Formats: sequence, structure tokens, C-alpha cells
Amino acid sequence: MDLSLNPKNETLIDKARELARNVLAVHADQCDQEQRFPRESFDALTREGFTRLTLPESYGGQALWSDPVCYAMVFHELSKGCTNTAMTLHMHSSILYFLLTLSDEEQKHRFAEAAENGAIFGSHAGEAASSPQWNRTITTRARKEGDVYVINGQKYFCSMAGEADYYVLWCLLEGVEELKNGLRWAVLDKNLAGITIASRWDAFAMRGTASHSLAYEDVRVPARNIVGTGEGILQPDFVPRFGLGYSAVYLGAGAAALDWIVDYALKRKLLPDNVPIASYPAIQRQIGEMKIAYETALIMIQKAAWVLETQGAAKAIPFINEAKYTASEAAASMTEKALKIAGGPGLLNDKPLQRFHRDARAALVMPPSTEKCLQMASNFVLSQNEAASIF
Repeated sequence: MDLSLNPKNETLIDKARELARNVLAVHADQCDQEQRFPRESFDALTREGFTRLTLPESYGGQALWSDPVCYAMVFHELSKGCTNTAMTLHMHSSILYFLLTLSDEEQKHRFAEAAENGAIFGSHAGEAASSPQWNRTITTRARKEGDVYVINGQKYFCSMAGEADYYVLWCLLEGVEELKNGLRWAVLDKNLAGITIASRWDAFAMRGTASHSLAYEDVRVPARNIVGTGEGILQPDFVPRFGLGYSAVYLGAGAAALDWIVDYALKRKLLPDNVPIASYPAIQRQIGEMKIAYETALIMIQKAAWVLETQGAAKAIPFINEAKYTASEAAASMTEKALKIAGGPGLLNDKPLQRFHRDARAALVMPPSTEKCLQMASNFVLSQNEAASIF
């Protein structure tokens, strides 16, 4: 397994680290407390070309999904500054990649040109709540009327609702029930009539992602903005890439907590000892546990990215699920340990530790949830053993 970085992309990681420290971290607490989209940070990323990471090079992009290890590390570094900014940029970057993969040549040129000029693609969202025990259904429908499609439905957890320039959503052609025949992507200008915010994102964690619910009532979308076919959209190359990015982003919250608490422990002194609390064995033990959990999760993310690059998405799915589980659990436990080490001061709103902890907890339920990841890991190992036992 070769995890060395492509030299042409390596500078992106350094730039991401610099932007995280000097821009994203500066605005992160305020955006969290005010529960607003990190517009200042996103604008800075746009100026530096980070909203074009997954565009083809012919459109001024980096084609970064061709280098999944670097992709994961860029978003991991950005997340250390602001988890919300990194997550929403990951959503935009992945949606844009999928969109250009599915589009015909005319659509590809049009969407790529929009992104090249700074347009944000977001709000790829879920359907009405349903049990994870069953396959999810698509209730948002598209009815063809001449040269337009009329969209009706409601979407939940719509990243960058009200902030993205284009909303990209799953929909099912009216009169068709099978996803492989009727599933389509619709690309909607956010200013189209009939789009409203049905309920606002008022959350414990990831408060700056603007993940409001959106209602679509008789929204008329030009036929040229209907993308893909059911079988194309359902190909295994797409969804796993979301999971890899989630893993990298959420582990970034844990890494930020580790950096913060190490600095705190080296400076914090308590009477009567008047020595840094970093000298206490109990503190050292917890920091050691955090470090090992972090390194374990990071190597699993990098391994999953390497498999994605060298063997394809279908082979990478179990590795991405395992990375998502490990990164989620690591981030949650690392931030919890950091809070315990800091004590009362760690809970104060003028310190970022409580934000790291809240954002890391979101990892446990962000699809695929940790429970779902374990189930899929079990299914994979059982199916492998079952196949082996046939011979």
C-alpha cells in the first residue's frame, strides 16, 4: 500500500492547512454561535480555487477525485479550522464531481463553466424519515410537461439551503416506480418559483451547514437540467465518496481537539503543584489514548482512499465503511477526553473545545451511522467466509 502523495497535489494540503489556521478557524466560533453559514470562509476558499477542486483541469480545476488520498487529507486539514466549512465544501465538491460524471457534453460544459465562475452546488438531501432497516424510497416526483419537468416533494437535511446557487436533488419520474428506470438528478436554480424553506436547521452540532428542509411545489425545471439515468445514478462509484469525505472531515474535529488540549495541558498549572498538568500521569494517559485513536483512524481513511484509487469504488466500499466507523468513534472519544482534561474551562463558549465535541458527535449519526457501518462490516466478512466455505 503506497500512501505517498502525488507531488502535483501535495501543495494543496499545505494550502488547506494554512487556510484552516488563518481563515476558517477565525470565523468558526462565531458561525457556530450565530448558527449561520460560514460565508466569509467559503468566499476565501472560492478565491483560492478550492471550490474547483473536483473540476476537470481543462476548466481550471484539480480533478482531485483522481487522487482520493490527497482529497481526504485536504478536507481533513480544512476541518481542523472549521468542520462546518469543510463539510459543506465536501458536499459541493462531491456533488459537482457526480454531476459532471453523469452529464452529457452540453450539460457538463454548462455546469463546469458555472462552477469555474464560482457557483456553489449543494442541498443534495434526504427524503422523508424512514427506517434504516429498509431501502429508502424517493417520494419527490418529476412530471414532464413539454420542455420542462415539474418537481414536487420535500427534502430534509439540505446542505447549504439558501446559500448554494444550485440545488441538486434526487427525483423519480412520475409514473415510474423502479429506481433503475426512473431515478434522475434535477439541477435547480435556487431562485426558481416554488422553492421554500419548510423548516430551519436548529441543531446541536454542525450548526453552520444551513441544512434546512426544502419544499418543492410545482417547481418548473428546464429539461436540459435533468441529469442522468437511474442505472447511471445508482452506480457504486458515487455514494462511497461521500463517506470517505465524511470520515476525513469528522476526524478533523478530533485532531483539532487533540492539538488544542496538548497546548492547554502544557500551559495549564494548578496550585499547589504549580507545574503543567501535562506532567500528571492521568493526563498523559488520556492524551496517549487520543493520539493512538487518531493515528488508527487516519491510517484507515488513507487505506480506504488508496483502495478507492487503485481498485475502484465497489472494492473500496467496505474499507470506507470501516474508516467511517473508526473516524466517527475516534473523533467522539477524543473530544470527550479533551473536555475531561480541560474540566470546566473546556465548556466555556469562548473556547472551541465544546464546538469540536458537538460537531464530532454528529459523526455518529451521519449516514452511514456507526451502527450501519458495523452491520455492513459484519455482512462483508460473513459473505467472504460464506464464499470461501463453498470450496
